[in-house]
Amino acid sequence: MSLKKIIIIITVILGILAMLFGVYFSWKKTKQILTPLVSRQPAEDIQLPAPISPIPKLKILSNQPIFDYWINVATSTKQIFYLNQDGLLFKIKEGGEDEAVTPEPIKNLQAIKSSFNGKLALIKFDPLASLGKAPRFLIFNSETKISEFLPESATAAAFSPDAKKIAYLETPGGNLVISNLVIKDLVGSKPKTSKILSLNQKDFDLEWILPENIILTPKPSAFSADSAWNFNIKTKIFESLDAAGLNGLMINWSIDGKTSDKLGLRFNSQKQGREGFLILINEKGGKRANFDFLTLPNKCFFSEPKIYCAVPLEIPPKTVLPDDYLKRTFYSNDSLYQIDINQNSLSEILAAGNPIIDAVRLNVIEGKLFFINRYDNKLYELEL
Repeated sequence: MSLKKIIIIITVILGILAMLFGVYFSWKKTKQILTPLVSRQPAEDIQLPAPISPIPKLKILSNQPIFDYWINVATSTKQIFYLNQDGLLFKIKEGGEDEAVTPEPIKNLQAIKSSFNGKLALIKFDPLASLGKAPRFLIFNSETKISEFLPESATAAAFSPDAKKIAYLETPGGNLVISNLVIKDLVGSKPKTSKILSLNQKDFDLEWILPENIILTPKPSAFSADSAWNFNIKTKIFESLDAAGLNGLMINWSIDGKTSDKLGLRFNSQKQGREGFLILINEKGGKRANFDFLTLPNKCFFSEPKIYCAVPLEIPPKTVLPDDYLKRTFYSNDSLYQIDINQNSLSEILAAGNPIIDAVRLNVIEGKLFFINRYDNKLYELEL
């Protein structure tokens, strides 16, 4: 056999071996990505992939800048409601002017929470701020268009997972030290109101994440170390989700009406907000996964097994999180990502600057992602 033929045969053999090694390592990497997150100990890191620059179907839904919105999916067709920045309530209509729902504005809006199906909305506002009065809470029924107030002494509130009850903190008689946790029925001809316990007041917010579990969370600031608390309604036991206390603590829980296995995204800062950490937790505060990118929980939405997040392209070095973002002294330029927690995969669904957005209040319904863009305060829809 000639030397030339021997060289050709060796070259072919080496090419086949290289191809086989490539197939093996590609298969091995795929297996690593597809391993379910819940089976891994300890929690694994989820990393951002390189941008893929898709061409999304993105449009603006609201005719005007808005304060906040919610989506009612309790009806046969979804209904999108929003409060504009003057406090007037509107319903979005396809291909036409948005429909005014209420003739009078709700003054000095502060926050909106909806039930898991969007039938009920809890509106926090401050009608007498100039007189130093406390904010009020209004429950609006999206189907009947009927509203009812919580007591003037209420300071925080949250719907139960099935939207049949509401829990609220109240300070009876203007007491600034002691608060009562109260649960009120929202269904039935004679709704019952029950005081569950009294506790030291610390300006908590409430999230009712499971039928027996209410989370009390302090207002977030990078300059104070605080803990969130899990209160079990049945056992009357408090458990700290982070016993040591965390600076800049923020948590966003999945809202889906589920009765078990609740997940949340937790952010905390260090060095007075100069550094931050984002992790996935369960209802006990236990870590489920780390993320190697940084965003705030209110820029994400759970639609299990997927999480949708708006991730800033860049955060300036001297930015204090979450304070600067909440005070609107910092605006981000976001990419939108979809995270599959079962597959340990992450994909970009909207590249940063296409257009420039700073997305908050994300929601996913019927294959569409909704969010408010803080640059123009309008409601956007992205077809997934």
